[in-house]
Formats: sequence, C-alpha cells, structure tokens
Amino acid sequence: MHKKLAELAALTTVPVLAAGLAGCGLQSGSGSEGGLDVNRVRVVLGSSSTTADTYQNSHAFTTHVGDELGVGMKADAIGANKAFQALDSAKTDGSTIMFFHDMAYLSVKYGAQPEKFALENWKVGPMVSTNPGAAFLAADEAPYDTLAQAATWLKDNPGEDLTFAVEAGGTSELSLDAFYIWVKDKYGTKIAERIKILATGSDEKKNQALWAGNVDIIYGSIAGNEQYTKGDVKDKVKEKFLGITASKPVEGYDIPTFKQQGIKIDGAPFTFDKEFFLLMPKDIDKGFRQALDEATAKAIKTDAYVEELKKNKFVPNYVPIEQSREYIEQKRERLESIIDQAPEFSDLVG
Repeated sequence: MHKKLAELAALTTVPVLAAGLAGCGLQSGSGSEGGLDVNRVRVVLGSSSTTADTYQNSHAFTTHVGDELGVGMKADAIGANKAFQALDSAKTDGSTIMFFHDMAYLSVKYGAQPEKFALENWKVGPMVSTNPGAAFLAADEAPYDTLAQAATWLKDNPGEDLTFAVEAGGTSELSLDAFYIWVKDKYGTKIAERIKILATGSDEKKNQALWAGNVDIIYGSIAGNEQYTKGDVKDKVKEKFLGITASKPVEGYDIPTFKQQGIKIDGAPFTFDKEFFLLMPKDIDKGFRQALDEATAKAIKTDAYVEELKKNKFVPNYVPIEQSREYIEQKRERLESIIDQAPEFSDLVG
C-alpha cells in the first residue's frame, strides 16, 4: 500500500476500532504510557503449520474474539521458538499475545525451551478449546489396528522395531512416553527398547515420513488426518487411527482411547486432553487482559464460534484468567511425573 493510502486508512480505521474497544471497557487514551494501542493484535502461534489444530483453533479465536473485542486480530504461525521470542520482547499493551497448547509448558520441562519461557514468567490468559482427537496413526496396511495390538506385535516379532514420528518437547513426545512406560511395565525393558523415534516437526512432515516408509506410527489428529483414512484414498497414503489420548471417546468415531486399550501409568489409565490457551507478557495491561477475558467468555458461547470448532472436531473449553493458571499448573504437575519416568528423547532416536 502506498504511504498516503496507508495514512488515510489509519485515520479512517482508528475511530471505528476505538469505538469497539469502548464497548469492552478499553478506550483510546486510557491505560499506561499515554494510551492502550490495541487497534491490531498479533496472535503468535507456537506452531508453524497453517493446516494443523493450533492454526484451526486460533482462527476461531481471532475471528470471533476479535469481533467481540472490536480489534483486528491476526494469527501468525511462526513456530514455538519465534513465538516465545516475540512474546518475550512484546509491549505490555496487548498488541502481541501467544496462542498455543500444552506444549507451551511441556517444551520447557523437556528442555526444548529455556527456563525463561516457563509459565511462571507469563500471564496465563483464558483457556479456550480442546482437541479431543489427538491421535496415533499407522499405514492402513499395518499388521495392527490399535496401539495395544502394536505392542503385542512388537513382543511377538523380536527382530522388528516400532518407529514413531515425534516432535521433541511436545504433546507427541508426552503421549509416546506414556506408551513406552506402559510397554516397559507390561512386557519388559527389552521390548520397550525397540520403540524408536524419528524426530520430525510439523504434521505435514510426519505424514510424509509415514508415506515414505521411514516410520511405522505418527502422531496426528482426527481433524488433520481423517482425510487420509477415507475409502477412496490411494493405498500409498492411506492411514488408520490406532488410538486417541483423550479422556473419553470422540462421538461419531470408532477410535479407542488409551484408557479403553488398558494403557496405564502407575496403575491409573493414561489420559491427555490437548487444550489451547493464551499467554501474555507477565505485566500485561490490566484493562486489556480483563477485556480480552470478557470478550472470550462472550464469543465462545456464540453459535458461530462453536460451529467453527465443531467442524474440525474441537470443543469449546473456557477457563477464565482467574482460574487458568491453577488449572494448567495442576495438569502440568501430573504430566511432569510421567516425563520424569520416561527415557531421554535422544536415547530413543533410531
């Protein structure tokens, strides 16, 4: 856009956005440092994919919460490293916030991110949604139909390994850790040690690794991988679900949970619901965070928000700012106890 046109657009846009902010209790000229500049909010994502669940959930958030708040919100899929760095240098006016899931804190525990990016150094925003369809998949021709069957197959075929496509420091590593610990407890260390890892990043790369025959099992989701399980898919790329980590089955799908397959940690069924939430600078402007929380609470109840989540098999799961930190910290404590029992990532890389 030419400079003159940009200036004209700014002059005509700001009053409209300011009016929207006033409806949420945020008015131009209020707040610290001479005003609250939130005409545009950059929502950095911990994922670089524009097709996977983080982006899909963030699109619903930025569209509907942005409308409710009266500002232009845009998701920026730059990946975890760049997103944390952007948040670390962000202003306190709310112009940059982060949208991600449990990997935000798991990555610190795993050592994939430094301690300075731990939850304690951010203001935890509202939780907004859940992806109950986080899943493991295999090629359609694989000789097992569930993860429990894959473990039995591994036991019965001593010359074989099971190689998983996993991203270091994330939800896929956590879910594999749970499977590894269960296999070790049930069948012994020698069997479990034949579980291997191919370190991969995005869901697209995991799929490519499976299709190329470089791995046996990948971590994906119902929303992202269902298209490859259809009857008319070419054999080379056809996949099947082996199990989901969610605490209960997903309606309309015959995919067993870890719990239904008897996968346990310390005698209790392993469950993991992948949940999405906001992170903000620790000293974020109080007016902004209150307005954001209020706008989220309103938007997430609308039919439009719920339907956008539903079409991708996600569900709304609002936890307000005043409760979100305690909720996530309790969940983190439970999951970290699993990580402490698991082998090092590097020890499993085949």
